[in-house]
Amino acid sequence: MHKRFFCRIGYLKAQWRRAKRLLVRCLRPAVLLTPVLLSGCMHNSSDRFYQPVEDVIPQSKVVDFRMAPCETLWMLDDSNTMSNGLYWLRAMDCADRMSAAQAHYQIGQLTSAGWANNFKQSILEASSDADIAQRRVLLDKVNGYRSQIPGAIRPLLELWREHQSLLVAFEDEKARNARQQLADQARFEEMSNAQKVLQASLLDTRRKLENLTDIERQLSSRKQLQGELPDNDSAPAGSGRSKNDTATDTYVPAKATQSKATGDK
Repeated sequence: MHKRFFCRIGYLKAQWRRAKRLLVRCLRPAVLLTPVLLSGCMHNSSDRFYQPVEDVIPQSKVVDFRMAPCETLWMLDDSNTMSNGLYWLRAMDCADRMSAAQAHYQIGQLTSAGWANNFKQSILEASSDADIAQRRVLLDKVNGYRSQIPGAIRPLLELWREHQSLLVAFEDEKARNARQQLADQARFEEMSNAQKVLQASLLDTRRKLENLTDIERQLSSRKQLQGELPDNDSAPAGSGRSKNDTATDTYVPAKATQSKATGDK
């Protein structure tokens, strides 16, 4: 009985494996064809919403001025060119390559009418080693035309103004440092002269003290010597002289004696 049971189980396992193989064979083509079927369904369902996209060619073209010659660049003045940021970048690059004489010559060729020519003149003059006062005048001149400048150029203009403002601030700071250095140098010289005067006064005072010290030393030595020597001028006590000796020592002139004898006669 047990043998028959195990045989039954083996038969069922074999049938299950055969059914699995058959199922895999049947489902494999369906799995492979599913993406194709789905793509076809999607395409058919979106046909009513599908619109072909045509290539749109812009009618306006932006001129690239990066390789434009600097000789003919400054004479351009049409509105499209003046509204092109690449033109102004090329103008700044050309101005930096020019010498001061060339920049001044080109400034003379431009008229002062309009914001564009004023901006060109400012760019040229700023590149020709302008001083602080000239850069301030350029900034004021450009600020007067800010309302007329196109919006596409304003960011570039603000960068140029910021650059000029930084140069002005740098020159101001350098001038202030130069003035401070001169003031410090003058103060140092004054203190040095005062130190020399004080040093000379100190040397003079030291010399006077040395002289006073020498004089005091000499006086002290003299007093010490006088105390050691005997007093010869003073007579000893009890050694008085007699009246005869005193009379003998008295001198009477001869003329007085003779006149006295004549009067007695």
